[in-house]
Amino acid sequence: MRSKDVRGFRAVGAIVAALCAVAATSAAAQSIQLKPGAAPGRVIHRSDIRNDAYCEIAPVLGKPPNDIAQVYNTTAPGDECPGDKMAAIDPQALAGEIGAETVYLNPTPQSARRYWVIDEISEFSVGETVDFHGVKATWVASTPSELLKGVIAAPYTPGEIRGEAMYLYSKGDKVFLMRAPDAKVWILQSYATEVDNDLSFDRLSGLDSALKLPDGYRFEVVTLRQDLTIDTRKAGGVAHVIRDELHNVYAGCGFDAACNYIPGGLASPPHHRPHGRRH
Repeated sequence: MRSKDVRGFRAVGAIVAALCAVAATSAAAQSIQLKPGAAPGRVIHRSDIRNDAYCEIAPVLGKPPNDIAQVYNTTAPGDECPGDKMAAIDPQALAGEIGAETVYLNPTPQSARRYWVIDEISEFSVGETVDFHGVKATWVASTPSELLKGVIAAPYTPGEIRGEAMYLYSKGDKVFLMRAPDAKVWILQSYATEVDNDLSFDRLSGLDSALKLPDGYRFEVVTLRQDLTIDTRKAGGVAHVIRDELHNVYAGCGFDAACNYIPGGLASPPHHRPHGRRH
């Protein structure tokens, strides 16, 4: 795996990442004080992270309609997400400790694992690092609670995450993508064992047979002829995300200037799958 000199970043993770959620109502006295938001001058850069495991914890702070999910991610140097510690977190109790309306945990179930498919990640909007009972995570992004709920409620529902980040997929590596009929392309950013316990990086090329894609969508595996970057700073700090029914998370290209190009191309138009979903 190559390392590129790309400065700072983080998720859509990402994340959200994709965030697979366990929601809980706050109940106990607040004991963990959060100060979400970017810290001036703080950045993150990690290389060679393809197939590295990570976690996210997203407390929802504020009252509707101004409730915001604050995304803490374990990708920064020094962060850690031991499987046993993540599995032991009680989201309802944690919501009470934080003073949050709800806490979303990624992955869910917590015994599952989530893995990066990108090669490098850079975060330019980075905040505090918090120890959530043995899971050390750093603030990297935020999103309105309603948008997050939409993404996790049903597969193939687009959403947005706000944060300044760059993802890099290296020349010569494979990317796994969904090409939509509206010319948008969704690049696989992370995969998870939440639904399919046996899913691994080596099996990603065969996702087409496991997914019930919406009508007109096509799954492709493309070997990159040049580095692909998705830089949310070129899109006003907005990352477009979607997830499939296996809870794998994809980043969107074709919405704005975030992607330096759209990889691959079709020799024929997308086929209509008889078992597909419609939006």
